[in-house]
Amino acid sequence: MAARNRTLRVAVSLGLAALLLVLFLRTLDFAAVGRAIAAAHVGWLLLATACGLVATPLFRSWRWGLLLKKAGHPSFLQLNSATSIGFAASTLLPARAGEIVRPVALAKNAGLPVAPCLASIALERLIDLVTVIGLFVAYAVGWAPTGMGGEESGRFELLRRSAFLLGSGTLVGLAFLGFLAAKPARVDRLVSPFLRFLPDRIGAKIESILHSFLDGLGTLGTVRDVLVVGAASVLLWMLISFQIWSTMRAFDLDFPFPVTYFVLTWAVLGLAIPTPGGVGGYHAAVAYALTGFYGVSKDTAGAFALVSHALSFVPITLIGLVFLVAGGFSLKSLAAEREPSSSPSPTPPD
Repeated sequence: MAARNRTLRVAVSLGLAALLLVLFLRTLDFAAVGRAIAAAHVGWLLLATACGLVATPLFRSWRWGLLLKKAGHPSFLQLNSATSIGFAASTLLPARAGEIVRPVALAKNAGLPVAPCLASIALERLIDLVTVIGLFVAYAVGWAPTGMGGEESGRFELLRRSAFLLGSGTLVGLAFLGFLAAKPARVDRLVSPFLRFLPDRIGAKIESILHSFLDGLGTLGTVRDVLVVGAASVLLWMLISFQIWSTMRAFDLDFPFPVTYFVLTWAVLGLAIPTPGGVGGYHAAVAYALTGFYGVSKDTAGAFALVSHALSFVPITLIGLVFLVAGGFSLKSLAAEREPSSSPSPTPPD
């Protein structure tokens, strides 16, 4: 049954990638796209590549270490290796396998339990979501595009309202989780009664995941910890935004810097579709952001999307493969790895 479900997930992931890529490519003039790529300014592309390498394998790895303080103290090289391997897995394997591969690779490299490493990824994703929404809101308040048609104007307004609602909901959720993390006994008093309405197996699994997540959130035990991780997150996404801006400049797309927050939001939406490396989803979303709201030609937007995606994923994938070979791992074995006896206990450690 498990093998059948895994096969189905892989088939759906690859099918989505193929469908979205076809939809993205079918309206493009390949000769015009090729000319736009050939005319791109190499210096700006090199700067974009450097920003990506600083942001993902280096800065993201350092921030991840801040979220793992209670689980252990992996070295920066171990964090960097696991991060690179995880992103390589997300690029080469379907169904967002890198979300599993990255914490498993760190656990094997640093001798840490898998459960808190997995929990740290969930916490990291929530922090990233809040940061990206915050950047979009800042953009929407002061730099929203003008002269949009009725359809695009309606979509932009829907996106803005969704960002406010999702951001507010996420902040409230994080505040509640922080309230629980301050005194884990509150879980038994406030959450466990509701879990009893679920089947025993599902309720126990949710409670186990919740405790593990709260243990990870417990690393942010002081205001200073919250401020440091928050600042690190803003800097990380500003680096990624600067990478996007540099790539835009390479194609002579001269927009104010905050427009990159808008393109970034669409990129994140595209990457949320579980295809290998966000293929198809990323390209279609980013190209639409530029054509639908800023009047960029389809071929230039398509060239930008292709190059931006390549700069974001190819270098980190190559680095990840180097770490993979050096560590004697395989992506398939890491993606399938489970720690059967490592379920977090109902009461997280002090």
